[in-house]
Amino acid sequence: MIEMKTSNNKEIEIIISHHKYIRKVQFSLIIWLIIPSIVIVLIVTPFLLMFIAEIFILLTSIINYYYFRKSIVALEKLIIKEDTLIIQDINNYGVIIFNKEINFNNIKEIFFKDSLSAYFSSGGGMRENRKFLKIRTFNELFSFGILIDRNEYNQIKAIIQKEILKKNTKFNNI
Repeated sequence: MIEMKTSNNKEIEIIISHHKYIRKVQFSLIIWLIIPSIVIVLIVTPFLLMFIAEIFILLTSIINYYYFRKSIVALEKLIIKEDTLIIQDINNYGVIIFNKEINFNNIKEIFFKDSLSAYFSSGGGMRENRKFLKIRTFNELFSFGILIDRNEYNQIKAIIQKEILKKNTKFNNI
């Protein structure tokens, strides 16, 4: 799930792909389009009312699916350059949705966070815990790596720590 690349010994890219989870959610969206359509066809007897209901369900589903495809994060990138971290979220079409550059001098702490909220798990059910790598600066808080485990967090943190210590930057808790 996590891929690490080094280019020119100056830039390290950590990439997390969410394509596997996106396919499961897309499949569930299609199922939620088909089930109401079948129920309406079986229950509603007037043809005109059935036709209007089917058009309404089809249009709302197409609009929801379009916005889902447009705004879903397919790749998360953490790029470590000479003295900055760059966090990028990229959608299915390769468009960068979020791009933030953080200077090493502004990093206050890096920590692992378990967040209690509902989400679709990799097994296809609902789970309560989401796990993030959090980067706190002096005025903002950034999240990276939805659904990473503790070992992946330790790998990423060790890489960031090594790069920051090369620059002799001091901060509270890393």
